Amino acid sequence: MSFITPTQSREARRELGISQADVATALGISRPYISDFESGNLIQLTNNQLRKLRTHYEEKIAAAKEAGDEIEIAFGDSTPEVVTLRVESVSEKKLVLGSSNDVSDEVVSSVMATIADNDKELSAILNSIATRDQAIFGEGGLSEETLASLRQAFSLLAANYLLVRSIGGWQEIGLSAANMNIADNSLLQLVIKNAEQQFIQAGLIGSDEQVEEEVAA
Repeated sequence: MSFITPTQSREARRELGISQADVATALGISRPYISDFESGNLIQLTNNQLRKLRTHYEEKIAAAKEAGDEIEIAFGDSTPEVVTLRVESVSEKKLVLGSSNDVSDEVVSSVMATIADNDKELSAILNSIATRDQAIFGEGGLSEETLASLRQAFSLLAANYLLVRSIGGWQEIGLSAANMNIADNSLLQLVIKNAEQQFIQAGLIGSDEQVEEEVAA
């Protein structure tokens, strides 16, 4: 089938000098769809849209050559690089998440094991009773213990979301299980620092000891 991969789309668009917005307008879809597709995240384009995307580039390439531009872009036969996010109707409904081809099975297994550990801790927190301080008139505000549990719950939820997104890759923020490239002093860096142990456990970042060993070597 005449599909086009995220990498091919990104390289063709840059070679032709057109923006994601231009491509999205030509296909009649929103720009974030193109952005997510090219980032290697979960594919949100249908097979028909993928064919239209390839045809759009091929027409642009033909026009450029006709205008005298030396441009060589070959797509060849291709299939989508990552799995489409979909609901499969089998014995039960399943939500299938995509992963980048650059991420090894070992990393995926490690990330999913870390998420499972986080889920156990989350279950205990979310099943706990929310308590409030006593007040003269009715109940007061949430107790310090409950507030601490609430903060921990949101921290674990954020960690789980970022761990899942790292498997598919989130290029716009430098989040990828294959190559973490987090900007210094960014809010993302602070969030990951808050969930540092989970990311170390998943093998996405190294511990301070590992970094020191690499520097020494």
